[in-house]
Amino acid sequence: MANDFSADGNCKALWNLESGALTTDSKGTNTLANTGVAEDLVNFKQGACSGLFVHADADRLSITDALLDSGFPLKSGEANRTFSFCFWVKPTTASIWRHCITKVGAAGTYSFYITVDTTPAVRMMISIDGTTQAYYIHASALILGQWYHVAITHNAADDSYRIRIWDDTAGAILGVDKTGVTVTPFISAATFYLSYNSSIFALNGNLDEVVVFDDVLSVADIDAIRAGTYGGGAPPAVPKFGSLNRNFYGPPQKTGLYTEI
Repeated sequence: MANDFSADGNCKALWNLESGALTTDSKGTNTLANTGVAEDLVNFKQGACSGLFVHADADRLSITDALLDSGFPLKSGEANRTFSFCFWVKPTTASIWRHCITKVGAAGTYSFYITVDTTPAVRMMISIDGTTQAYYIHASALILGQWYHVAITHNAADDSYRIRIWDDTAGAILGVDKTGVTVTPFISAATFYLSYNSSIFALNGNLDEVVVFDDVLSVADIDAIRAGTYGGGAPPAVPKFGSLNRNFYGPPQKTGLYTEI
């Protein structure tokens, strides 16, 4: 079974991380540059390969902001700040924050990242101004050396978000979804990374099937992607950055904007 994103106009990037094509975006033209990432033909969750990242070498896949496709939800100058990310991750160490998806440059150009934390938990950072960082944490512990499917959504209409994690070893959702309200994201012209360009913060482990949307995935969508049964669909009739997309989380309850919540 394999996901089919071809009919989904809101799917903006799909990196399957296949052998001979680690850098290929099979949905758009967001071709990545490869710095040290190896093919892993033994450990993978879709296809026949995943990307193997070594943090000590700052292994990473990257694309500059200017080369991101128009409509990519974290591209500078784009009006849309609604996004969904889904990916498989198998962390092998997590002694400090290990970045999975990153859009961070020098101080003052922070935008967004997703990390496997020291617990290790999954953490999303959103910057409000390029410097101030707000953290949103799914506190359930991950087990090193196991595969997890991570989905993170953000709706620009009300700044509601969701972090949903599937424990592939247990065959069940990990804990309960983390939901709430974020700050309004600041989108800088920083480079976009799978992992990061730092031997301190780079990922140590595997990534597979990283997919990016410019709308909000529903829980049913997320679960179908994880199961490999997603068939996509036509773009929604409502504005892609509106609150009536695939999911609606109800009235937001703002709490702790600048603290870990």
